[in-house]
Amino acid sequence: MAEVIVQLKNANIYQSGGLVLQKVNITIEKGEFVYLVGKTGTGKSSLLKTFYGELPLTEGEGMVAGH
Repeated sequence: MAEVIVQLKNANIYQSGGLVLQKVNITIEKGEFVYLVGKTGTGKSSLLKTFYGELPLTEGEGMVAGH
């Protein structure tokens, strides 16, 4: 069984009080190489900030490296 490194379940991501991403579901396993692409303003940076804790996850479930 693969080791899950990053996982979000039904996450809503907010920045400056506004909803940026809704119902995000993502699982990244150890050894996977993932590209995050999209136009300016689509929430890429907000998603990454949620992963490393700069933006708190207030709705949904999240786990990064076992935390």
